[in-house]
Amino acid sequence: MEGIIKAKEYMDSNNLKMVVYNNEKVVAQSIDRGIKPVYDVYTKDFESLKGAFIADRITGKAAAMLLADGKIAGIYTDLISDPAMEIFQSKGVNFEYGKKVKNILNRDLDGMCPIETISRNVSNVDELIEGIKAFFLIVGMKK
Repeated sequence: MEGIIKAKEYMDSNNLKMVVYNNEKVVAQSIDRGIKPVYDVYTKDFESLKGAFIADRITGKAAAMLLADGKIAGIYTDLISDPAMEIFQSKGVNFEYGKKVKNILNRDLDGMCPIETISRNVSNVDELIEGIKAFFLIVGMKK
């Protein structure tokens, strides 16, 4: 899919962590790590996701839940977890990836990513958003 290719090329050539490409232009981009770029677009500019192509460095279950709920057309990610793949497959989202892993690990690589853990313990996107907000408060991160 051409949109996925354009989003990936833009992300790579500009050393970004995440890109939202829609209507033949980049409508959002980020250098932030983790769930923050996807969370920010989902909560601040939800409409930009509909029909968009995403390029992301790491995509776990939480990001997949948010992006699929936003009705994206497709995504390229350097690293994807099995649960994220399952969500994209069940929602009919086109996806391409560099590497697949069972779970997204935390930054110390000694356990599962805390956001991946949160996403495993929720049943819907609203609960996920609340879990992410609580995590951001715990780690002192701006929402």
